[in-house]
Amino acid sequence: MNKSFRDCVEHFPLSIFAMVMGVAGLGLGLRAWGEHGAPAWLGEPVLMLAWMMFFLLGMLFIFKAVRYPAETIIDLRHPVRLNYLAAISISIVLMSMVLHPHETLPAKGIFALGASFHLIVTILVVNFWMHHARFAITQVNPAWFIPAVGNVLIAIPAVAFGFTEIGWFFFSAGLLFWAMLMTIVFYRILFHEPLPTRALPTLFILIAPPAVGFIAYVELTGELDAFARILFFIALFLTILLFTRIRGQGQIPFSLAYWSYTFPLAAMSIALMEMAHLAGVRFYFWAGIALLLFVAVLVLVFLAMTVRAGFRGSFCRAEDP
Repeated sequence: MNKSFRDCVEHFPLSIFAMVMGVAGLGLGLRAWGEHGAPAWLGEPVLMLAWMMFFLLGMLFIFKAVRYPAETIIDLRHPVRLNYLAAISISIVLMSMVLHPHETLPAKGIFALGASFHLIVTILVVNFWMHHARFAITQVNPAWFIPAVGNVLIAIPAVAFGFTEIGWFFFSAGLLFWAMLMTIVFYRILFHEPLPTRALPTLFILIAPPAVGFIAYVELTGELDAFARILFFIALFLTILLFTRIRGQGQIPFSLAYWSYTFPLAAMSIALMEMAHLAGVRFYFWAGIALLLFVAVLVLVFLAMTVRAGFRGSFCRAEDP
């Protein structure tokens, strides 16, 4: 085996699955736009790209787990990297959503696999939290929200596939951990040393739980009630707040953390379009389209930067402890 390829496999980062989430989120956003006047096929090429990326990265992860189990175990015992294991199960669930309109039966099977895997990941993560001797508060960062995002996300396809009770189960678990972690993460940000510069893009993960939660709750209940509005406006407030901090982040050296912008903002764009439809406020629709186009630009730029970094071997070395 070529040494450079061996190094890349050995140090294959779990966080790279945020790419799949971002590209799939963009594709699903374009598909949602297609339901409101844009060409219906608009999101399909992007979703096909997400499928290819997921297949390739999934094979690399399996190869790493088989060939370098010790390195994989190190990831699963790391207080931050462990949370990115949920990015794999989320990607599987997203792939079921990609397939759903075209191949319902295979999509159901993939959904069952993704939901089951995510439940295992959630239990693994929570057990890790509960039985860890002691966490330093500086080890807490927004990546800890990723398992919670997956739980609320699962409720969306669960309803589409006829598994409403399962949807409520995951949605409730996701809200529970979102509420707990929001307090912990803000305590860490306000009263302890700032996040490392390279981790600042992960702040945008804060948008994902309420944005995805709004979409999921509306799917579960079929209506726009007070709680749905609360979820939507929490997500909108966090989006506006974080955009006021984005200006200086372009100077941060590129890393896979940059992909943290994409899925949460794609989810927010879909939430805006959904709110426009339910509330009859056209402004939300155009705000959602503008945000979606911004995400499209980010995805194109980040794809180019990721490919360039990959050729330079940036992902072929051990991650920071």
